[in-house]
This record gives sequence, C-alpha cells and structure tokens, in this order.
Amino acid sequence: MKAVRTISVVLAVVLAVTAFLPFAATPAAAQNLTVVAGSPLQAFMNATRGLPLLAPMSLSAPFVTLSVEKTAGTPDYGCTLVRQSPADYTKMQSRQDFDMSWTVQNTGLRMWHTNYTTFAYMGGSKMQTYGNSYGISNDVAAGKRTTLVIDMSAPKAKGLYTTVWGMYSGPKAFCRVTLIVVVNRY
Repeated sequence: MKAVRTISVVLAVVLAVTAFLPFAATPAAAQNLTVVAGSPLQAFMNATRGLPLLAPMSLSAPFVTLSVEKTAGTPDYGCTLVRQSPADYTKMQSRQDFDMSWTVQNTGLRMWHTNYTTFAYMGGSKMQTYGNSYGISNDVAAGKRTTLVIDMSAPKAKGLYTTVWGMYSGPKAFCRVTLIVVVNRY
C-alpha cells in the first residue's frame, strides 16, 4: 500500500510538472522566464532539454484526478477487542480441542448487518476444525458487542502458533483478531 501511495505522489508531481513547465520552456515564453543557475528548475530543464516532455501543450490537455479508496479503519466500520478466551500464549497439548471466543465491540458508525458482515480466517496457522468463514448471528449496532466463537484444535507439533481472523463488510476487512497458543508436547 505504501508503494502505491509513493507511485501516486510521483505520478502527480510528474503530471504537474508536465502541465505547467512546457509553457515556460517554449521559446516565446523563455524570454520572460528567469531561471536561477544551479536551481532545481535549471537542472531539470538541462536534463530534459529536447525531450517531448517540453513540447508545447494544447489547451485541450486531459484533466487528471487522483483518488484514494476509502479503506478499513475509516469511521464507518471499526472494532475493539474487549475479551478473548483462551488468552494469548495459553499452553495446550498437541491436538487439544477448544472453543476460541473473541468479544468485540462495534466502534464504527455503521451497523454490522448479518447479510453483509462475515467473520473469516485471514492467515497464520489453520486451527479451525470446520469452515474458514462464518456469518454473524445477529445485527450489531454501533457501540454494541458481539461474541464470535470458532471450534479449534491445537496443532500437532510442539511450538508457538498464531491464527488471524477478521470481520468483513463485503470484500473489505475492517477488524482483525488473533490468537497465539503454545503447544507443549506431542
């Protein structure tokens, strides 16, 4: 996402330069242009002299707009983890079955509707014993809480395991919860 923003900023700067600089670099306008020797503008003009970039533009040049997609974390949708059971770093035996529950509060401005909101596996260790995606059981108004429960089983091998789950409104994730467990023995 950071790379997309960087590319967008660079593109905007290039478009701005190509929109305004060609008028100043044309021979007729160059007589009225004062360029300080050693300035960034002078260095740019020297580097690009003769390139089509500095050709005069017509008045019918296209108008370019940049937009940023509204993403998760906006005020419309949000959540806060209130409680989870078992707690992170709980020690478990190999293949131990357990119910994982996260209680989350709707901190966004919009209601989580049962028809449009899902709770789904996002990544990490697959500890769920059934599906990867579940609908929520009831609408959750702004400020209200709900508990999300998933049947899980600890992995077989000894080690530290993390699973990541998220709430989705349509295709966009707006809330992430995790569980970290320690498997002690085989």
